[in-house]
Amino acid sequence: MLTLDDLLPIRLLHTAMRVEYGRLAAAARAPRGAAHAAVIEEHIDLTLHVLHHHHTGEDTHFWPVLRERAPECAAAVDRLEAQHSLIEPLLAAASDRKVALAERADALAELHTLINAHLDEEEATLFPLLLEHYTKAELEAIDETMRQTFGRKMVPQILCWMLSALDPEVRASSLATLPLIPRTLLTRVWEPSYRRRFVRIYGPDVQYGALPQPTQTKPGMSLAA
Repeated sequence: MLTLDDLLPIRLLHTAMRVEYGRLAAAARAPRGAAHAAVIEEHIDLTLHVLHHHHTGEDTHFWPVLRERAPECAAAVDRLEAQHSLIEPLLAAASDRKVALAERADALAELHTLINAHLDEEEATLFPLLLEHYTKAELEAIDETMRQTFGRKMVPQILCWMLSALDPEVRASSLATLPLIPRTLLTRVWEPSYRRRFVRIYGPDVQYGALPQPTQTKPGMSLAA
């Protein structure tokens, strides 16, 4: 049977989503100039693309399977799936470059509120169902499918984004699960570049990473739906 450790890759992605859209809303309200606006736009594109594909992965790999394996939970599954339909218009509004960046800040702020409420319910409802009705091999296969969907060029950016939301202990445990070569590339090449990008977007006063938490279980870096 699965344990919570097997779901921590999904939780790492959730953690990044919980903080980023609020940060982006604040940055989008007052870009410092054209170059700053451009890097904000790039980051909006990246993080909304990830969120869209995260939801597509759940729609494909979780909801139909859970309706079959846990029919008594169909109403809860239906509710989570319906919430995706409420979130998608905000993705379109927040990414619509025909609208001035500052005018999309409210959409990003609303997305921040809505996605946090959705993730609260999803983690309370979906996670126990995954633990009971999926195997480790199935989740690993879904994770591999998602990696292929994102492509090799985007995966390093997504991994760095996930790291940027972690407290030091979880970050260290996450990195320890990676093989030597990708861990070295991540910490010595990809993440230093991402940290510079982070400062360009948010300025030097916004904290990179989360404050230490009193207790954490050991995570693994991944990109599951």
